[in-house]
Amino acid sequence: MRIAVFYPKDRSAAWSMGGGLPATLRRMGHAVTDGAIRPGAGSAADIEAARVTMPALEHLRSMDAILISGPEHLIPWLDEIYGKYEWKQLQARKAAWLHESLFREDYSIQFDQIQPWADEYFFPAVQDAEFCDQESFAKGHSHWLPFGVDTEVFKPDGFEKKEWPVAFIGGIYEKRARFLRALSRHAIPPIRIGGVMIDVMGFQALESAKRLADCYRRTSVFFNLPALSQCLVSKVYEVMACGTFLLTPMLSADRGVAKNQAAFTSGHHLVYYRSSNLPYVAQLLREWSSEEKSAEREMIAASGCREAHANHSLENRLKVIMEKLAIPVAVQ
Repeated sequence: MRIAVFYPKDRSAAWSMGGGLPATLRRMGHAVTDGAIRPGAGSAADIEAARVTMPALEHLRSMDAILISGPEHLIPWLDEIYGKYEWKQLQARKAAWLHESLFREDYSIQFDQIQPWADEYFFPAVQDAEFCDQESFAKGHSHWLPFGVDTEVFKPDGFEKKEWPVAFIGGIYEKRARFLRALSRHAIPPIRIGGVMIDVMGFQALESAKRLADCYRRTSVFFNLPALSQCLVSKVYEVMACGTFLLTPMLSADRGVAKNQAAFTSGHHLVYYRSSNLPYVAQLLREWSSEEKSAEREMIAASGCREAHANHSLENRLKVIMEKLAIPVAVQ
């Protein structure tokens, strides 16, 4: 099949929701047109620079399917480059896969701004898929699709030495900074905190993803910090796919958000913690990073790794999208 994939190519987009999508589709045997957009300030110069790198509208008319990864970030750009009317005239079946929950702690996403740009909508948060599955939104076309992971990049290696007993690799915004400050008042092991980005002559997405996976594999306990988006973030799947033990926050019970946790069993695939109970979080960090817990820790990590590779790969997620678009899933 001929598939065009639009996605943000910047430091904030996870590889598995960015460049990992066209890479995986090509491995699946599809002919892929790459529509990577580098979101900037949205100035006229930014838009013109993006326009030069985007596939021509005439080329898109030959596509069988179009996937927009992160429509909440890209639609203003697509509107400027192609126009809503011209986009709707394209015969290709169109899918939109969001990067965020509709309702975050810091802002909300208006689904009616996304709706005209696709035929089928995929939400990483189950509560959003349920909310939009009604006549006034996208009944019958609203689907829960958690993040997937590129298992060609995020996988066990077997050679990395566990260098860091506890680590978090990712962005530290105010919510996470407050959480860490409060947690530091309790007895906790040292937490390695950092970021991974290779930016030589421009951001190198694949090489950054490979280095990130390497860091995951070198960690004994990956301590995932609370997020603003109300779903299991992509880091959950990446860490587990690398065969690393994951300690990650429980989600709120409000609006059914906690149902997103059902994909994994605490104590079997990973361990969930309640971020409001700081003394217990500190206890979990001490226990799970200890030598006494090493055998159980590795057993849970191995179980989570098997689950991530068997049921949460990008191949599995993209097959779901293809099926909902009613086009063949493979062309080999």
